[in-house]
Amino acid sequence: ADPPPDEELDYLDGDEPDHSLGEGGRAMQRQRAKEWVERRGRLQELKKKRDAALARLRDATAAKDVASLQEAVRLGVAARMQGRSGGRPWRFQELTAAMALLARLSAREQQAAQQRAQLAELAALPLRAEALGADRQRNRYWLLGDGCGRGRLYVEEITAPWPAAPPPPPPP
Repeated sequence: ADPPPDEELDYLDGDEPDHSLGEGGRAMQRQRAKEWVERRGRLQELKKKRDAALARLRDATAAKDVASLQEAVRLGVAARMQGRSGGRPWRFQELTAAMALLARLSAREQQAAQQRAQLAELAALPLRAEALGADRQRNRYWLLGDGCGRGRLYVEEITAPWPAAPPPPPPP
């Protein structure tokens, strides 16, 4: 998304425009002045909301906490920190960064939850407590699986050398 257009950042902080330059008499001038004051009040309120949302976005981004990021993004959206202008989407840079971080953290949390589920599933599977057998080199064989014939054969290789053969008995 593009950065916000200039008209989204104009909070009418300057002096009140000269309403005497139009036609329509004093009533029209008062009406324009009243509308300008109301619009300026709404824009100042929007600026306060955006400033509060920006502070929350910065704090949540620094903390890298999913719940606080979700709340900060919700506040940013409520403070009109994104929208469309001329058919093109725009968004404040801080909101974009927070949304990207939230997506990364959520994906990481989801991946961790999947790993925990896989570990729990594996922990529920029965395992043999004794070896299937051993070969001449003293390697032991284990069947790891679900007890229904599905699984993997694990070979525990013994790296210690064979004990030395006992010395031959002395001749009689």
